[in-house]
Amino acid sequence: MQLRQALDLKTKEIITMVGAGGKTSALICLARELAAAGKRVIIAPTTRMLPGQLSRLAEPILNSDGNCLTKTVKYRLQRENLITCGSGIDDRGKVMGLDAATVAALGDLDVDYLLLEGDGAAGALLKAPAAYEPVIPPVATMVIAVAGLPVLGRPLAPPFVHRPRLVAGLLGRGEDGPLATADVAKVLAHPDGGRKGVPPGARWLALLNQAEGYDLLRRGREVAAAIFNAGGEKVILGAVATANPVRQVLGGPDPPAGKVGVIVLAAGAGERMGGGKLLLPLKGQPLVRRVVLTALEAAGDKVVVVLGHESDKMAAALAGLKVDLAINPAYRLGLSTSLQAGLAALPPRTPAALFVLADQPGVTPAVLRQLLEAYRPGGRRIIVPVYRGRRGNPVLIDRGLWPQILNLKGDIGAREIIREYPEEVLPVEVSCPGIFQDIDTPADYRAWLQENSPC
Repeated sequence: MQLRQALDLKTKEIITMVGAGGKTSALICLARELAAAGKRVIIAPTTRMLPGQLSRLAEPILNSDGNCLTKTVKYRLQRENLITCGSGIDDRGKVMGLDAATVAALGDLDVDYLLLEGDGAAGALLKAPAAYEPVIPPVATMVIAVAGLPVLGRPLAPPFVHRPRLVAGLLGRGEDGPLATADVAKVLAHPDGGRKGVPPGARWLALLNQAEGYDLLRRGREVAAAIFNAGGEKVILGAVATANPVRQVLGGPDPPAGKVGVIVLAAGAGERMGGGKLLLPLKGQPLVRRVVLTALEAAGDKVVVVLGHESDKMAAALAGLKVDLAINPAYRLGLSTSLQAGLAALPPRTPAALFVLADQPGVTPAVLRQLLEAYRPGGRRIIVPVYRGRRGNPVLIDRGLWPQILNLKGDIGAREIIREYPEEVLPVEVSCPGIFQDIDTPADYRAWLQENSPC
């Protein structure tokens, strides 16, 4: 999934990025994605940037006269769709930023996206803004606050934190001791931190960068939960300097503590179908959307959907649904990687996970509810559905067995956990043959369309 898709951009936007931990890398990533999609993009600082950062995209247009700069950019847009610019070079060799009037004039050109860097961070992972920053123009439509997740557990000091005294002031604590998830969330969501200077009407979100590996994804989820509690509406966990810049897209507060998590596994390529099977139409809806709607009806709240192959198209098929998206860039390494990506996307105190296969449209909400209702903390830790003596999917697994899932390798799923812990299995009799009816081949799809009888 690309960053531009995770941001859910409108037709035209003026976006300011602030913070630390990969802000410039995020700006460059987004600019390249938009330009590759044929959009007209202008990139500039409103404070200072290194010339080399801009020239990674295009040689910057520099002019202290805003009117002349705007005319030059307008001319260049006739033959280029990616422009970088600034108002000149200062005595330290940095590109100087644009003023609000010039930003507004550039925004009035025939351009799709104007991307601005609103402050500096001296290469740190977390920062608090000085009195004179961030510089966010009033016409900005979106502000993205960035922080690097590896700051968690680090000292509140350089090189990890820029302006540690100001960060400590926002947190109401001393500069001693490591940074916790609540600290990072508070800095980002604070009106004098990551939300400082956001214009009225502009959308605000947080990008938690360098979210690579299960532990940082899990801790990033904890930071996101605290941001939501502080009024945030969207958090992206990403790794913008990699080939897979988006890892999770989270929206809204977590379900109540103690609620079983529901994970729809939808990352596979469907090679036996020839690819794209989860986008096949069933009763006017893509297969993946039908299964996710079933999960939402049973869970009554948000669901985690693990995406991998064609994640951009899959995300579009799920547009408007109240789900959290977890992107699994390693999906080709097998099912185990998707189980692990799903677990990393669940709220911190989730007691168990129900794994739902996205290629089983015959599984009904009633089946999912039966499995959820059969689970009891302290009881058997694996819940499976059974139809006429035959076991199928979905499978519910207690948190106590998640370490075993995290140790799985390759194309191995819950079956291995069931085999290893037979004494933990609680079979639940259901009246639905859909629990073992996958759509894997064109023949399966045709048969399902022909039969298509409710369970």
